[in-house]
Amino acid sequence: MSKNSKFHVLFVCSGNSCRSPMAEGLLRLKLPSRLQDEVVVESAGTLGIEGMPAARHSVEIVQERGGNISQHRSQGVTAELVEDADLILAMAHEHLEYLHENFPQYRENVFLLKRFARNSDKAASQDDPDDDEIFDPIGSDKETYRFCAQIIDDELERIMPTLVNFIQERRRQSPESEA
Repeated sequence: MSKNSKFHVLFVCSGNSCRSPMAEGLLRLKLPSRLQDEVVVESAGTLGIEGMPAARHSVEIVQERGGNISQHRSQGVTAELVEDADLILAMAHEHLEYLHENFPQYRENVFLLKRFARNSDKAASQDDPDDDEIFDPIGSDKETYRFCAQIIDDELERIMPTLVNFIQERRRQSPESEA
């Protein structure tokens, strides 16, 4: 199946206007160039809001880091997005619960971003008062968005070796890799 020829990462938050679009834009920046064409990065929200642009501060913060999410439009989590995703990274417990309730058959692909690829005996980052959730900056000032983006960026940096291994493993298993 052609849709499975690329590795799909889906970030999920509430409205798909702040956290998940920032994560999407930041991951695109972090992916090694050799993997850029092999990975599809998307984001969606549990509230089902369609067609809204990313929050202005989200766009500005990603742009400051060299990315571009100015064309982002919100979308709700759909069965197709979840089915296509090899890895789903949720921002908070409520998103994880939503995904588990609505798409239980894909539980093994769904993680909290702050818990993915982390040893269970190792505590989550102390930067965030909720420990293993990425806080929602909606309605806050630009510095709060910048702080949120830094937490996301740190988590993406932390998971990058595991993510690269997953993608390379997919490549080794792919029939196209024989060519």
